[in-house]
Amino acid sequence: MVNSGDLDQRVTFQTKVNTSDGAGGSTTTWADVADTPTVWAQALPLTGREITQESGDAATAEYKFTVRYRTDISEVCRIVWNGSNHNIRRVERTSGRELFLVIIAERGVSN
Repeated sequence: MVNSGDLDQRVTFQTKVNTSDGAGGSTTTWADVADTPTVWAQALPLTGREITQESGDAATAEYKFTVRYRTDISEVCRIVWNGSNHNIRRVERTSGRELFLVIIAERGVSN
């Protein structure tokens, strides 16, 4: 059970947006979500591993973030925490009556 006092980390939610490149095309970038992008969260480490890629070894880590309940966050978003990007892998919600939203996100991989 999470208490409000456990939300002691600041996280920012971002989503992909397409912007015009001025030459008739578009570029995909990240921008803060429209409504209250930075919130208090609890961040708990779940797993970590090291993988070997063509470009060398890379470390990944999975975290469980808990925030106050909101409806504008999905798996197409990411979390920025402590200067690192965390790709959202799963958003756990069962109904609109919860007080908190649980998000499983991974650092060290690209979306």
